[in-house]
Amino acid sequence: MDFLKDINEEVILICEDAVKEKILSFNRLIPIKMMNILEFMKLYLFSYDDEAVMLISKVYNCKYEIAKMYIENLYFVKDKEYGIAKLDKLLEIKRLLDEKKMLIYNNDFREYVKDKKIIIYDLKLSDFYKEMLVGLNYECIFGNYREFEHKVYHYKTMEDEVFDVAYRICLLIDSGVDVKKIKLTNVDSSYYNTIERIFSLCGLKVNILYKKCLSSYEVVRRFIELYRDCDDVSKVISQLDQKMLGYEELINVLNKYLKYEDRELIIYKLENEKISDKQVDNAIEIIDYINYCSLDDEYIFMMGFNDSLIPNSYKDTFYITDNIAKMVGVFTTRELNNFLREDIVKKIKDIKNLYISYKDKDSKKSYYPSTLCSSFLVVDRNCEYDYSFSEVNNKIKLVRCYDNFIKYGQVLEEFSNLKSNFKINYNSFSNKYLGIDRISDKLTLSYSKMQIYSKCAFRYYLSEILKLDIYEENFSAVIGSMVHFIMEQCLRNKDYDTDKYADIFCKERVFTKREYFFLNKYKENIKDLLKQVLQEKDYMSFDQALYEEKIEIDYGNNIKFVGVIDKILYYVDNDKTYICLVDYKTGNDIISLNNLKYGLDMQLPIYLYLSTKMNFKNPVYVGFYLQKFNISEKDYRLQGYSNSDKDILSLIDSDYDNSKIIKGLKTLKDGSFAKSSKVIDNDCMRKIIDDTSLKIDEVIKNIESNKFDINPKVIDGKNRGCEYCKFADICFVKSDDYVNIVVDDSLNGGDVFG
Repeated sequence: MDFLKDINEEVILICEDAVKEKILSFNRLIPIKMMNILEFMKLYLFSYDDEAVMLISKVYNCKYEIAKMYIENLYFVKDKEYGIAKLDKLLEIKRLLDEKKMLIYNNDFREYVKDKKIIIYDLKLSDFYKEMLVGLNYECIFGNYREFEHKVYHYKTMEDEVFDVAYRICLLIDSGVDVKKIKLTNVDSSYYNTIERIFSLCGLKVNILYKKCLSSYEVVRRFIELYRDCDDVSKVISQLDQKMLGYEELINVLNKYLKYEDRELIIYKLENEKISDKQVDNAIEIIDYINYCSLDDEYIFMMGFNDSLIPNSYKDTFYITDNIAKMVGVFTTRELNNFLREDIVKKIKDIKNLYISYKDKDSKKSYYPSTLCSSFLVVDRNCEYDYSFSEVNNKIKLVRCYDNFIKYGQVLEEFSNLKSNFKINYNSFSNKYLGIDRISDKLTLSYSKMQIYSKCAFRYYLSEILKLDIYEENFSAVIGSMVHFIMEQCLRNKDYDTDKYADIFCKERVFTKREYFFLNKYKENIKDLLKQVLQEKDYMSFDQALYEEKIEIDYGNNIKFVGVIDKILYYVDNDKTYICLVDYKTGNDIISLNNLKYGLDMQLPIYLYLSTKMNFKNPVYVGFYLQKFNISEKDYRLQGYSNSDKDILSLIDSDYDNSKIIKGLKTLKDGSFAKSSKVIDNDCMRKIIDDTSLKIDEVIKNIESNKFDINPKVIDGKNRGCEYCKFADICFVKSDDYVNIVVDDSLNGGDVFG
């Protein structure tokens, strides 16, 4: 940065934040005003506040983050019609905000910069920025980068990589290097647990960049719950314990956003606000290598030099997509990615003391080396280090050696050395749940929560009591919600325009290109599903229907059971109500009554039980079904159990002899039901209802009694309790914890439940 010494009058320096930090570290007065390019843009063009975001959110009926995205893109449109919906919408929003005087124009700053020299340091300017700077006295200066030679070290596992890095850091500290001069970079959340564990075993402290949702605090969740029913904030606050963790952070958010008098905004901020853990002194710092200017006496360890981690490529998912980017003068994603690769290699080679590493796999998946490895010499690294820095870790490694030997007959290289030098009591720990004194003030049970408890009580404890499994809506869940929404709207409104309701559902959601591809596939298949449902009416006698019917059973003592049945078809005749239950499913749920006694796969029995709490007169159950939906199998016929009384059965399917609407339902020449038919009689229906009620009572009693043992169910050799469980690193399940169940398969066909 030699140009700085020639500055003798105030200039504006536009640069990355890292450059600002480096200049500030010089500890000398330089007549410059520093800002990044976005800060300059907002000062020179316009800025905005939360009030503007709220207005757009209300006018366009969209979420806060969508409204903010719109406003962030207003800078790129001029006052002209583009003939492109996206850009014209931005222009419309900009004109609205101008009309409401909600865009903040800083005329003083515009006057100030007229006579100032502007230096733009080491930035590539798009046509948009070049046009913005027309008429101003600016100069672009690019940094001089060195080219140190670096190797990239290859490890088989993340464990090996992290431990070797920790070992090398210990050597540096022993040689007199200040721990504050040691940095980690390019580590994402997948590394955090491994780094914390191994570094702590080596006596090393690291400031992990943990950010947690404010809503993870119990006091915040309690506030949101109360606030939904009462908009008097003072009254709600008075019911909270001020000593609870997160209370101060809650108050800070409320003080900031209460002025807008918008309940949904406050709830949104509380649910999405993230806070960082407090940092400790004398600890290794994790840096962002892109926005960090290293010093020559610092030691940087760049881990995770793997594809997908570096370079972290831009995707064409911006509001201003590549096909219209040139129209507004911004870079395409291809250009941004080319710049990114150049910048990464340039900045890496500029670091003097740098150790680069990558791994083949971690405990969950395999990885490929970064495509940037072609710019460096790759060296296989064998972890042959001494064992002097962590006795505890060496004992843990010995346990792992025993595990591999006993479980798999595998003898690891270090087994002999470790066994000779360290003594342990192998496999002596207990993973048993020891119980807690818990007073539950509220319990809301549902089919899904009951399913979790029945699969494994300890899994329920971790997920629903400790709240360790924070729900994140994935693409599969979105598809499920979309199917339910479209089917409900089409059938309730007798309007069968599936595309219209799909567009309504997707309006406020953002999808990747891959998701859009599958989304369009699903949208087409929904038409087939609806066609099947409408064809079913030709065979059915039901003339009335309820959709998305929420049923809530109050057990007293703040205990409730809640369920929502997608579709209830019914027909009233001769003082009896004939009922059929249907639930749409996008997953691979098991349809069997065999597991009812174990509390598993009870969705249909539970819905059957819930329907008995409705005001139907003399109900007679014709059948209860799932209607499965996916893009790989286009058989949308009902799957479930039908009444074996043929007069009753004919109400749902007049052609039940070879059913076109119920999968597997047919009769033989002698009039009996085929083995594939799932039929049960009225007595069986009543028994299912009674057994379901008893099973719900049993689960409620167990939860209230704090029975949360580690007891994953293994049914016919398949581990149902642990499948898709996120808590394997917590429970340490042992062989004698499993509950092995052999199911009587009598109900796969038409035998009576008993």
